[in-house]
Amino acid sequence: MNKEDLRKSMRKKLNKQTVSERRTKSRLIQKKLLRQEEFLSSKCVMLYVSRGTGEVNTGPIIKKALSMGKKVALPVTVVRERKIKPARLLSLRQGFIKSQYGIYEPKESRRARPVRIKDIDLVVVPGLAFDKNKNRLGRGQGYYDRFLKRISSAVPKIGLGFNFQLLKNLPTTADDVPLTGIITN
Repeated sequence: MNKEDLRKSMRKKLNKQTVSERRTKSRLIQKKLLRQEEFLSSKCVMLYVSRGTGEVNTGPIIKKALSMGKKVALPVTVVRERKIKPARLLSLRQGFIKSQYGIYEPKESRRARPVRIKDIDLVVVPGLAFDKNKNRLGRGQGYYDRFLKRISSAVPKIGLGFNFQLLKNLPTTADDVPLTGIITN
């Protein structure tokens, strides 16, 4: 299957889950991430808002990271430059707005203090699919792969996905950046 067909297939599977199934599976994945040494020892975590995507619910992870005093960075898409800019989330009360790609970003992201890439010591990455070789299939615009290339290879990059999102192999290109780990239910 090519990447575009896989994306369509995974979107269907994600959307087919009930709210209850997604919530239950997400809790298992959240617990696993929150016990990871990479998460526990991190000071600045790059996360993402999963609202509306059908993917693993990241809200409780963001909330926990903030309550632990971690600096939380969320991606803001800079469309004209085709890149992700990490923006600091100070509080969940800050609110979110939907980006051009339908992904939620911090409401005050344009004025928020940017987070320096060198300060990020853990990146939690979204994906439509993952494989046993720690490759990921994103939404097809390349934003995350370009972003991950700017992150030190020493920084853990962990994908979150449901069991059905973990495949044996994914089609990859030279532009794809493998992760250091994948957590599933």
